[in-house]
Amino acid sequence: MDAYKIDHVAKLTGLSKHVIRSWEKRFDLLHPIRGGNRYRMFTEQDVELLKYISRELENGFSIGELAKLGRENLIDRMANKKKIFDKDNETPSIRINELLISSLRPFDKNKFVRALNEAVSLLSFDEVFTKIFIPLQRKVGDLWHGGEIGVGEEHFVSHHIRQKFLSILNQLPVSDDGPKVVISCLPNDYHEMGATIAAYQCAINRCQVFYLGANMPVQGLADFCFQTRPNLVLLSCTKEQDASEAKLLADEYAKFLLPICPVWAGGPSVSSFLGQYFIENGIDVLDSLKILETRLKNLPHYLNRNK
Repeated sequence: MDAYKIDHVAKLTGLSKHVIRSWEKRFDLLHPIRGGNRYRMFTEQDVELLKYISRELENGFSIGELAKLGRENLIDRMANKKKIFDKDNETPSIRINELLISSLRPFDKNKFVRALNEAVSLLSFDEVFTKIFIPLQRKVGDLWHGGEIGVGEEHFVSHHIRQKFLSILNQLPVSDDGPKVVISCLPNDYHEMGATIAAYQCAINRCQVFYLGANMPVQGLADFCFQTRPNLVLLSCTKEQDASEAKLLADEYAKFLLPICPVWAGGPSVSSFLGQYFIENGIDVLDSLKILETRLKNLPHYLNRNK
């Protein structure tokens, strides 16, 4: 039976050691064994379970929701390729997703664009995001990490998803009196999927959305917020930070943004050092997109709590 030290598990899964330890000790999702040298060793099943949980987190579930199902239940669902929650009427989205993926191997630009256009014309805005954009981005990431497609194809897909997102966002009704929400990625963070979904959720909840996108410097964001005076800033966090980087970043956001308005942060990297330092500095950390959706439905209540 293969077994791995935590450093190797972190490389195999893309998760930080801090997150792995947290999921083991806090949620009892991992059962490492003790090797002859007394190191904790993780099994192949542990590694596959971590990858499975990561994919479900990208689908919008929180680690708390997944942990409630229990380790054995999750392993069973993983082994049988079951979804966490089955949904009805997914046939059109499944067919379109298959077309999109097949267009990348071998690469067929026209086939991909036609399938993406079909998705936008056939499905509701919400279905395009939840059933096309999110699963497609996740699958493309898996294919790229597995060496089945190149970085060119990965960038091509991300570019076209972003274009379609902006097109959809511009078609939504514009609110003149809703809360102003600024949405931004972290400095040197170029993965916009979480930020685009957050922008969409804000827009359908009648917020005035100011979408600033990837790689936004803290000072530039602060200057923009000083001019526009938003009611809320949402930070999308996908880039892992070491402890010193995370502390510096959290301190800067707190110093420059909190005097203007509340700040909420979400995304994969808030599960590690960054989330810890955000909380210590008074920045709200959201464990999942579902929590964001819930808060947006009653946004004045949550904003008033910060006054």
